[in-house]
Amino acid sequence: MRNSTLLAATTLFVVGCSSSGSPGMPTPAPVLGFRLPSPPSATYHFADTMTASIDSPMGSMQMGESSAVQLDMTFAEDPAGVRVTSEIAAYDATAEQPMGAPLTADVDDLEGLLVFTLGGRGVVDVISVPEASGIAAQLAGFNAMARGVFPRLPNRVAVAGDSWVDTVTWSAKEGEADVTSTTINHYTAIGDTVVDGRSLLAMSVTAESEVETTATQQGMELTITVSSSETGTVLWDLERALLYASDMERTMTGTVEAGGMGIPPMTMEASGPVRVRLATDGDGSP
Repeated sequence: MRNSTLLAATTLFVVGCSSSGSPGMPTPAPVLGFRLPSPPSATYHFADTMTASIDSPMGSMQMGESSAVQLDMTFAEDPAGVRVTSEIAAYDATAEQPMGAPLTADVDDLEGLLVFTLGGRGVVDVISVPEASGIAAQLAGFNAMARGVFPRLPNRVAVAGDSWVDTVTWSAKEGEADVTSTTINHYTAIGDTVVDGRSLLAMSVTAESEVETTATQQGMELTITVSSSETGTVLWDLERALLYASDMERTMTGTVEAGGMGIPPMTMEASGPVRVRLATDGDGSP
């Protein structure tokens, strides 16, 4: 899930109070956590753009990747909390190569659903990912998307100034590659804001990640090790218990090693935005 700032820091987070039960007793403030939303469906648009520079024996090489994905989600109760079944309604990905034509993939290169479970704090488990063919097997990263499309939450009442930390570690096969990832997420509640007539909670986010990817490509054993940092803002709809929008900026440094090729490790730098939007009122675009 990049790149317009949705809001500036606003005033203190205020939860409206009304009578419930005995006169004069305020209703409890809503918990900042995942639960079954109503209605139990949502459409999200995910956009990821990255430019990279690799310091190779042939000199600096520039490349880039971009993807745009539409996820049509259905939510249902699950022993873990909530099960999310996502149809990949649209998918377009492009990889720019330094020595060749761009590589592209679309939704016809995918088959199957993205299914994962949510507990109160966030993703618990990824049940299934779409099967990718052709170049999509190299470009698609649905395990990472499932774990990154939604924020990590404290699963408690949170007011302006509250902060929490959450660590996510996972290993999975992404197409032909094996991926291991650890991310430490830092969140701070900023306050409430109104977008499109809805009251939303704004949160600032910083995250640090370590990711190792290993794969065999054209007979070469590749190991890519990357450290990344992200900063951005998340808007959360407390009433529906759903993400409304997320804007993150990402910078990465790392190394690329080609085993058995006699090539020294190559350094790399990359950066780019990740953007997630909830489609509202039939809006078909982010």
